[in-house]
Amino acid sequence: MKFVVFGEDWGAHPSSTQHLFKQLSKDHDVHWINSVGMRKPSLRFTDLSRVFNKAKNFFRQSKGGAQVGVAASRNDQPSVYNLAVLPWHDNIFVQSFNEFVFAKKRFDSNEPILYWISVPTAITMINVRPIDKVVYYCGDDFSALAGVDHKMIAPIEQKLIAKANLIYVISEHLYNKMPKHKTYMLTHGVNFELFTKPTTIAHEIKHVTRFKVGFYGSINEWLDVDLLTKLVTERPNYELILVGTITHNIDSLLSFNNVTHIEAVEHRRLAEFSQHWDVSILPFVDNQQIQACDPLKLKEYLAAGTPVVSTNFPAVNKYLETILVASTYSGFIQRIDSAIALNQVLNKSWKETQSSLAKNHSWSAKARSVEQQLIAFQGEQ
Repeated sequence: MKFVVFGEDWGAHPSSTQHLFKQLSKDHDVHWINSVGMRKPSLRFTDLSRVFNKAKNFFRQSKGGAQVGVAASRNDQPSVYNLAVLPWHDNIFVQSFNEFVFAKKRFDSNEPILYWISVPTAITMINVRPIDKVVYYCGDDFSALAGVDHKMIAPIEQKLIAKANLIYVISEHLYNKMPKHKTYMLTHGVNFELFTKPTTIAHEIKHVTRFKVGFYGSINEWLDVDLLTKLVTERPNYELILVGTITHNIDSLLSFNNVTHIEAVEHRRLAEFSQHWDVSILPFVDNQQIQACDPLKLKEYLAAGTPVVSTNFPAVNKYLETILVASTYSGFIQRIDSAIALNQVLNKSWKETQSSLAKNHSWSAKARSVEQQLIAFQGEQ
């Protein structure tokens, strides 16, 4: 199959779309389009920096061909492209310009193209022929996602939903928003071998002598800072370890001497943390985005075999036999106490039982399932 994939920037962070297409690229012709954006830029430094980096990558590509930072000889990586598109996707003149820019890449040969779209704005710039198919992979509730221009995205997403031949979603919340006759569940997977293979402790936390309570991922407004503040206040013998990029003000939390922040590390290193702290946590607030999410780290935590404590949201309810879930601040802290006590007496059998819950959700298994469904779908058409 020939795929043209619209996702985030390849290699920027290990999204579910990237995990899937690292697998599918082994056997199929995959062309990856770096992010075409879902928000009009402002004059803020972060936006200007992003525009600069996009321009830099585009001119680098113009000199060196289609491939961007990926060796063309590797059969487990897609061809990666930066397009000089404009981010005002709701403007009809910009849409015409962006469609022209995309058409210049000449992906449309005589063979069918399967457009896999994770970024809804992509639908405004592609010309879908009768032989082509469109898959919408919806991994977020864009009506609630931070950093998205909701007013611009809402009508564009509706256009994509109407045009899509198949829709994959990652949660029941998103499933209930889509046309049932063409929507399928595709929950997130896990690099099972990476998180189950024993590894040495990360040097950044090797010195920590307190009980280690850990979280990795984006440190944003979805984290319940009040909950974490209560935790470190009431449990000074616990060390809260936060690994990731901070996008929300947590200065008050960082002022505690039993809180350690570590900048984001490469995905391949995450097991060096999660295998060696005493408990992994999912301390999320209750909002629309969390109700719709299926955190990538959830199955990674399970695979690592360390006890997991979470606030209450739908994605964790499938794993109540092993994840300790709380609906109150005091309950969350008590469950961390229980998880730490449990971690002191865990035997190999218990860890293997927890890890096995994640085994059937490997990315390779997810990719094989998608591949078989798409082949069958194309055969029916």
